[in-house]
Amino acid sequence: MAIGSRLARILPYVIVGILAGYLYYVAAHIEFHHRPGTLGPDFWPKAILVLLIATCIYEVVKRLLSGGAASHEVGGVLVEIVGESAEKHADMGVTVEIESHPWLLLAGMTLTVFYVSLVHKLGFFLATAAYLALFTVLGGYRRWGVIAMISVLGTLLLLFFFMKVVYVSLPIGDAPFSAVTLFLMQVMGIR
Repeated sequence: MAIGSRLARILPYVIVGILAGYLYYVAAHIEFHHRPGTLGPDFWPKAILVLLIATCIYEVVKRLLSGGAASHEVGGVLVEIVGESAEKHADMGVTVEIESHPWLLLAGMTLTVFYVSLVHKLGFFLATAAYLALFTVLGGYRRWGVIAMISVLGTLLLLFFFMKVVYVSLPIGDAPFSAVTLFLMQVMGIR
């Protein structure tokens, strides 16, 4: 394999690895008051960057050791699966028309813009639960009990994970909406 081709295969990973190393250096110099028994604001960025650097090193080594062997990319696998399925079902005479819903796409984008603009006023819980429910309905799902359960339980899980495990500060909301978020935080033991 030509050196230029080998370099082209590893160059993106080298660049991303170097940038991740620089960002790790920056994250290592975040100044904060360390409280015993808690993770600092530098923990998660550094952990993610270490995983990114390890992934880049793995990919560089893998691509260097594979030599001239053509890499089997995921996109190629998916194309093969779809092609095989089309050939297998061609004799059935079934054709599937690909649907396009640009208005649903626009509605989803608009809903997302409203979510972003209202999350600070309503608070994370109320805004996210409503967003998940409305987005699911917009997608065509109509089992209302399931929608309610998924949006409420999913938002509670996200609230707990981000605020209790990862220590990310989420919007509480303005009064009177903040009362809901503060109550849920108290029930879940989030300070």
